[in-house]
Amino acid sequence: QMCIRDRYQRRVHGDYKLDNSCTEMTESMSTADIKRMMIGKEIIKEMSDMNAEMLTEAKDIVISGIESNTASTGLNMEAAAKNIKDTLDKKYGPSWHVILGEGYSFDVSAQEKSVLYMYYNGAYGILIYKA
Repeated sequence: QMCIRDRYQRRVHGDYKLDNSCTEMTESMSTADIKRMMIGKEIIKEMSDMNAEMLTEAKDIVISGIESNTASTGLNMEAAAKNIKDTLDKKYGPSWHVILGEGYSFDVSAQEKSVLYMYYNGAYGILIYKA
């Protein structure tokens, strides 16, 4: 048996990394099943110019938005992005932009100290910024 995370990384990324946080073992799950199970588990990488307090709150808002819009069929990206944007607009004032997806690039102009770009579970890239 192998850990779901190890199997996911081999199948999707082609590399192997030991992860001691694995709790469930299986051999018969598809990559889609594994990705669905990993939603809400981990921020892989982030880049931001926000101050520490705002960064922590923004990451919590993003994670909450993703978790609340994930069903057994997968993530509803449009609803998650809208939820994240609405929450940021209420908390920090209007004109936040949220881009959530797979396989995109960007070049944006944003207000200083308002950009967060992060990968979530190796499956989704999330860009939030205020303009």
